[in-house]
Amino acid sequence: MPSCLHKRQGGAGSGLGHELRNTRPADILASNWLCGKPAAFDLTVVSPLNPTFISEAGRTAGSAAVAAELRKHSANDAKCSELGWTCIPLVAESYGAWGSKAVQAFSRLASYLATRTNSPKSKVVCSLYGRLNLTLVRANARALLLRGGCSLQEGDFSSS
Repeated sequence: MPSCLHKRQGGAGSGLGHELRNTRPADILASNWLCGKPAAFDLTVVSPLNPTFISEAGRTAGSAAVAAELRKHSANDAKCSELGWTCIPLVAESYGAWGSKAVQAFSRLASYLATRTNSPKSKVVCSLYGRLNLTLVRANARALLLRGGCSLQEGDFSSS
């Protein structure tokens, strides 16, 4: 289980070559995710209203997340494999749906947290998704305000 979660810094001494540092295959690196193998979590939020996704999104719920997961795997699997990492795209749709890989990762994380805190997994899952969805709602609100020309002060929509 994750013994160390940290944001990936691709600077000097990171063990990454110049080319790999600049392609950044991970937003978050869990150094001990599954069977001791590191996992590269690549986060993205997609809108099902994007012209690329809207036709299929109208027919199939979650299709924008599926397409984004495939795109992330295509872009990052080779780089992650070269580094000995597992690529795990954490994709959210702007209206709250999560990609299947994210759901699997969150379930694994919830199991770990439930064991560590001696809490029911169902309660941990509920708390985790509540926090994630609140963060998504805040990010959507912030994006809308900025798009409308509003200026935000530091601390507006903070995650605390």
